[in-house]
Amino acid sequence: PLRRTSDRRAELTAFPRRTWEQVVALSTQLRTPLCFVDPSGRPPDPMFLLSRLRKLPPFGAALGGVLAARVWDARLDLAGLPRLDLSLHLPQGDFDPEAIARIDPSLRRVRGGSQDAVLVVHPLRRADALFTDHPPGAPPVADPVETLLDLYEMRLESQAWEMVNALRQRKR
Repeated sequence: PLRRTSDRRAELTAFPRRTWEQVVALSTQLRTPLCFVDPSGRPPDPMFLLSRLRKLPPFGAALGGVLAARVWDARLDLAGLPRLDLSLHLPQGDFDPEAIARIDPSLRRVRGGSQDAVLVVHPLRRADALFTDHPPGAPPVADPVETLLDLYEMRLESQAWEMVNALRQRKR
């Protein structure tokens, strides 16, 4: 079920729940997240990484995960920041590890998912990034679908559901 908008775009008016559940189940294989850990022995500090990111943002990067979810739903109830999620727009190119080294040279990439990841990068291969500049002057934010997939990847299902409800209310 599609609906045309006034600016000639099309949007889905509904999304089948079963299809969404399949996307969530396959999201790790479809999105190929890059997980980074801090092997230095110091406690993980995603807020430190965020401050470094604000000073040295990689080209085509947007906040994802919990930070983006808080933009899409200001009532998100989660203490702290479990990790820093970035969506990185790479429509034609490969990931440049130097982008992460500029944020924190001690970070090391680990293969596969990692519960210890302090930073997770989600490469976006699509033509349009769909990032939102919100609030002005702050780093861009990943679109709601990428943000929801980040939350599901972190096993934050109830927070993802709250965000869906907030987006529905905003739409009305």
